[in-house]
Amino acid sequence: MSANQTPPRRYRFGFVLTTAAGNQTRYLNLRKYADRDPETECVWAPISHFLEPDPYRNLPRPLATRLVVAGQARPVMKQLRALDAVMFHAFEPYAWTALRSVAHRRPAIVWSQDNPPLADPSAHPQSRYGDAHVRSDWRARLRFAFDRWCAGRTALFLPFSTWAAEVLVRECGISAERVQPIHAGLDLELWPYLPKEPEAGLQPDRRTRILFVGGDFERKGGLLLLDAFGRFASCAELHLVTGSAPVELPQNVHIHSGLMPNDSRLRQLYADCDLFVLPTRADMSSWAALEAMATGRPVIISGTGGIPDLIEDGVSGYLIPPDDRAALDDRMSRLVLESNLRARLGAAARARVEQHFNAAKNVPRILEAMKRAVDNRLTATRR
Repeated sequence: MSANQTPPRRYRFGFVLTTAAGNQTRYLNLRKYADRDPETECVWAPISHFLEPDPYRNLPRPLATRLVVAGQARPVMKQLRALDAVMFHAFEPYAWTALRSVAHRRPAIVWSQDNPPLADPSAHPQSRYGDAHVRSDWRARLRFAFDRWCAGRTALFLPFSTWAAEVLVRECGISAERVQPIHAGLDLELWPYLPKEPEAGLQPDRRTRILFVGGDFERKGGLLLLDAFGRFASCAELHLVTGSAPVELPQNVHIHSGLMPNDSRLRQLYADCDLFVLPTRADMSSWAALEAMATGRPVIISGTGGIPDLIEDGVSGYLIPPDDRAALDDRMSRLVLESNLRARLGAAARARVEQHFNAAKNVPRILEAMKRAVDNRLTATRR
């Protein structure tokens, strides 16, 4: 090969990834940095679950959704024999590939999401959203049994958090060697550090700006935050990025709707705010909290699911129990009134994102884990 020739790519990876809500950010960050890897050729199948216009609008919604997913997954699924590994964050394509693997060794299956299979969802209140809580007992048992069978066909698990990794090992019986918790991370080229200098003394005309970002207003703790905000309405203003806030709102509460992930208007709201509050009742992780931390804003958030991976309590923000009004009042009191504390925690938050949740570092780690999984399978085959 001459000096001017590009070396051949050694790996072909597929990605079938849900893009709903915060998963859009993950997909964009993975794609941006994975496509830069010189050893890897990537094939992408983003799954939005919707088509416009909808050709299946007259069919039952569950069937229509699955047909949409099948079509959107096709760019990867039609190439399975030619791919070394495929990362899945969409159930139906993942399940089909697991069934197919009984007869075909290729590709290596990679599972990557934040909600692990649960034998008893009621034991994990943070998981009780989506459809997990509406299944009958027999359906829940059947689904968990099938999830465990699929897990046996999966080469590598890349959950977003140590909480999810521990559930996979402890409750699903997956060997720890196949589980590597790696969060895809935030694109810090889009989210620069914008520190705010501490204020000298009290600023009577300066209202502390509190930001909340959550599409599902009630599940994300919006009602609790509105209730708590009453104490601070005379010295603070609350900015809600949501599409489902109540019609009647207290004084000094502002609604922002129609903002997309990485929207320049959303980034400006983070830049303008002084602290970020998300007293979520059920969550596995939080992209919004990472965006606030990257901007240099302290975060108050419920410590559900894998969220404790994001925040060092008292160092880069505050973790509170879900639905704990007293804890929320206490942490808000500290940060609304103390600009020095906000600046210190905000700086630590940015440093934590740079160290642990930087997509430019974490996506290459994800690719290396996938490459090792492929190489290990090849080595085992040759023995």
